[in-house]
Amino acid sequence: MNICLTTGTKKITSIHRAANAALAQRIDATSVAEELARSSKDVINISVECQESDIITDSSGEKYRAIFSALLHFPATRDLHVQGPERDTKAEAIKDSEVLGKAYEFEGEPGLRRVAERLERKTWSRAEITGAAESSFEGLLRDPQAKTGTKVEKLIPPGEGWVRSNDEMLWDPRSEVYFVQIGTQMGKYLMKDSKTKQFQEVDTPHTSTEFAINARAGGASLVRKGAKMERTVMLPDMPKIARLALKFPLSFLDSPASAFSIFQGLRSAEAADWCAKNFHTRLLKALGGKIHNWETRELQTVLATVLRDMDSELLKGTTAFSGCNALLALLLGDRLVVSGIGQVRALLLFEDDSTRLLLAGTHDCLAEKERERVEEAMGVIQDGLLHRTLETTDDAQRILRAKNCFEVLSLEAGGPIDEKQIKAAYRKLVLKVHPDKRGDAVDLDAYNKAFARLDSAKDEAETILSKDADACRELCKVLSANIHTRESAAELLGVDKTADTDTDSVTEEAEKACRWKIKSLEKLEASANKLFEQAKAICKEAVETIRRPGSSEALPRQEALLKVGLSTSRAMGARDLRFPTPIVKMEPESAAWSVPTAGKGCRLALLVGATAALPSQRLVALGKGMLKQPKAAALRWCQEADASANSVGAICIGFEVRKRPGEQSPATAKRLKTTSLGSGEAGSVFLRHVLFRHSQLRHVDPMARREGAAKTVSEAEAAALETLRELLASPAAFGKICRERSDCQTGSQPGNMCGHLGWLGRGEQEPAVEEAAFSLEVNDFSDIVTTCRGIHIIQRLG
Repeated sequence: MNICLTTGTKKITSIHRAANAALAQRIDATSVAEELARSSKDVINISVECQESDIITDSSGEKYRAIFSALLHFPATRDLHVQGPERDTKAEAIKDSEVLGKAYEFEGEPGLRRVAERLERKTWSRAEITGAAESSFEGLLRDPQAKTGTKVEKLIPPGEGWVRSNDEMLWDPRSEVYFVQIGTQMGKYLMKDSKTKQFQEVDTPHTSTEFAINARAGGASLVRKGAKMERTVMLPDMPKIARLALKFPLSFLDSPASAFSIFQGLRSAEAADWCAKNFHTRLLKALGGKIHNWETRELQTVLATVLRDMDSELLKGTTAFSGCNALLALLLGDRLVVSGIGQVRALLLFEDDSTRLLLAGTHDCLAEKERERVEEAMGVIQDGLLHRTLETTDDAQRILRAKNCFEVLSLEAGGPIDEKQIKAAYRKLVLKVHPDKRGDAVDLDAYNKAFARLDSAKDEAETILSKDADACRELCKVLSANIHTRESAAELLGVDKTADTDTDSVTEEAEKACRWKIKSLEKLEASANKLFEQAKAICKEAVETIRRPGSSEALPRQEALLKVGLSTSRAMGARDLRFPTPIVKMEPESAAWSVPTAGKGCRLALLVGATAALPSQRLVALGKGMLKQPKAAALRWCQEADASANSVGAICIGFEVRKRPGEQSPATAKRLKTTSLGSGEAGSVFLRHVLFRHSQLRHVDPMARREGAAKTVSEAEAAALETLRELLASPAAFGKICRERSDCQTGSQPGNMCGHLGWLGRGEQEPAVEEAAFSLEVNDFSDIVTTCRGIHIIQRLG
């Protein structure tokens, strides 16, 4: 087939779209007729039209469209006219015209029409427009090397992780998207409708975009007393971690793709520890469930869902009572999303010392609204801590804290026998709480409220007893049960109280007993609906206590946590304070921000517990001069946190605009003279360091100069932080400081060689040292670096 191919650009300036179309057809017909008069070859014209929009906007209003027109002579003379989608820019329409031309060249008319349909849903990225033409055709065209008459080549979709579904389609198992390789729907992406199970076409997967942003992160914790309660997790390269740890790719995410989290245990470290170990699997699987573009609000939902999923698992297991604060951060391209629960704070720190609060978690039980909510859920606040029940010798406070009328009257768990018993209990308490019987030294308002509640409790108890005495006594028994201990829950439901890891059979018995108890109380549903609903919730929670696996050895330790108050009104876990009434709530809060891709960098502080209470300007002052040392900044914040906190933690993340190849910062241009260093091999760096050893090191170090003064990692980190601050303030003092403080033999080297490690290439040091060294510019000091040798401060000299 002989083809005469012409291309061009035409501008149509008619006001109306109908006129545009008519004029376009007239121009095409004239062009084809003229070409046909000169030649008997097939005539193909590919052009880009510019049309003026009928809608007046602030922009020029011009739209562009690729047009493919042909006069074909084989097998019979006919016209072929196909147009691309309307585009906002000429460059996009030109790219459409290139694809249409290639489609016709390699696949003929069927391929041309198929590709034109696909272009309707195609959005060209800047990289595709400016890059090589062939690379932008991926997923749209068949293999250009395929020849007519040979076996049809199957299309290969972009990205990784596709598996074979059948002879015609590939399947992405995480997102459940199918890609059609051959046939009439070749090149389309499909998904099955959840209801009809029929295939529906979906958009083309997201094309990953790399943003010029570097993120450096460091986490720190400080234990003053007891156990370490904080756990930090940093995932600097999520696609790499997903491929290595979970064996699946995340090739459709923008870059950088990083995640960070900090968890703080409230009653013990168990909940925080479990969350830290399971956070990455839940987040990566959630992100792998979509290969299309993530909207920012969807990413916020993903983080909140991850928190809820982990919380659900905490509530089912042995960590149910532990409780923890949690703060997550996700960076995809230039989008930063954070989500947290409890006493958490995400704060942006800028180089001009200004700040911006990104997220502050609701948590203060003494705040007016939270206090009202807690009291309505029958919670007790004492000394800033939340409890479900708390014993007191003050009669008025005991009555005000009582959960029901039976508890107000101090009736035994067996319930009242008759009205005489209720009246006797009432008369006994009246003498103790009647306001007229109290002196001026007491809180008369509390006694007035207690007296009023005592009156109403007597009336309510008498009414319930009159409806059904047996049901009344059963209700009293249920309401007085401490169903969060296994023994009490088993006694209420009449099942075996022995702790066991296999609870299926005993749980089945407990569920039957629960249904029977609720059935026996239904007679009181109308007359005492609120108490009936409480009793029903208590019975169901007792079943969950029986269902929860455990061992006889661990059970006492776990149930001892029930006596520990909680410092926040929002948290993960802490089951005893969330069921059967929500004294503590689990409602994640989220926020988002766009990281600048030009200009100066900034830092993000992820704070929990005591560090979250630090004033914003104090955080700025403490981290001053440590823009490239996030771990040091985080440790400085921990040191400054409330001294009464037994354990504190924080994460600092620094964002900076990535430099173009060959570009130098002003600091790098001012190099020290390094003539005495000699020259190393290409790709190597010249380093010197200060080492701080501690007693917790497990390996013998042949290069050690001495054992070191620090007993713990925390002490060694504190010494390294102080040294780093001095070096940042006075770099010329390195020799003196290294000679006095370094526990490495290099600290004994003479003169300017003190602390020198020499020229080092990749693979010659521990990964932590290598990562820190190769991220430094000349003369820069590293962050606090931890290895099997101890704690290091490193400086790059060449």
